[in-house]
Amino acid sequence: MCDCDGQVEKGNPSRNDSKLLSEYVKFLRNHQGLAESTINIRCRYVAPFLSAVEDRNGNIGLLSPSVIHEYVIKRAGSFTRCCRKEISSSLRSFLRFANIKGHIDRDLREAVPTIKEYRLDRVPRSISWDSVQKLLQAPDRNTRAGRRDYAILQLLATYGVRIGQIISLETGDIDWRRRTINFRQSKKGNPLSLPLKLEVADAILTYLREDRGDAPYPEVFLTVRGEPRPLSKKNWLGSSLGVYYRRAGIECGIRCSSHAIRHAFATRLLEQGTPIKNISDLLGHRCIGSTFIYTKVNIKQLRSLSREWPEVTS
Repeated sequence: MCDCDGQVEKGNPSRNDSKLLSEYVKFLRNHQGLAESTINIRCRYVAPFLSAVEDRNGNIGLLSPSVIHEYVIKRAGSFTRCCRKEISSSLRSFLRFANIKGHIDRDLREAVPTIKEYRLDRVPRSISWDSVQKLLQAPDRNTRAGRRDYAILQLLATYGVRIGQIISLETGDIDWRRRTINFRQSKKGNPLSLPLKLEVADAILTYLREDRGDAPYPEVFLTVRGEPRPLSKKNWLGSSLGVYYRRAGIECGIRCSSHAIRHAFATRLLEQGTPIKNISDLLGHRCIGSTFIYTKVNIKQLRSLSREWPEVTS
């Protein structure tokens, strides 16, 4: 799942649009068998599209290729690369549904423009390692939420994993006797089995003993308001992280996301001279090409890559 919460324009669909969107959801769920997470992403982009169509002519049946093209070009400019892919695929999916169900009389999928992106065309959105250390001091560890969030931040900073891997972490994934911690596969990457660092163990143990207790769930991290329950798979702690960024005095022209910590983790390893293959393994990348983006923040290391990995220049 891309990290684009808050970037999508919120639409207020009319009754007709809501009915059409509900029909689309049933189509995705019952006829295509898509996962709920994928359905949520589709709706996230289709709902504002329907509102825009209604504002323009009020009738999905009058939709033209030019309207679709104009909408995508206008909206995509403010999105990240992965979100641009999502808006295109979501609208193509919806247009196929609308044609199959007779809401439009022709297949308009080709009207959705392909926005060309280059995999290594930008520097990773990151923060400095000093800023990461300030973030670790931001949670108030005298509170339940603060102790939980501090443990989560320790995991992010120590292992550079994705926030989804932490939210899905289960108590059985921590082997206290062997002092290892296991992170599940994420985004088709490799699962990880890593040494359990002392600072991480202390943070998790404090949270387990003082706050989580004996809640009947396998997940390590639970909600702190009301009856404890597992965190939603869509919960990226965005609002809490925003508070911690501000509390730490970190000025980020980027969204205050957990992914910036992952980038800082990888960048620090690169600056310490860690081989790119080792960084790739630690990040759980299946393909080393996914890791080369981090070399753009270190010119010295970038120049050495042609010697270390000559095949990338051939």
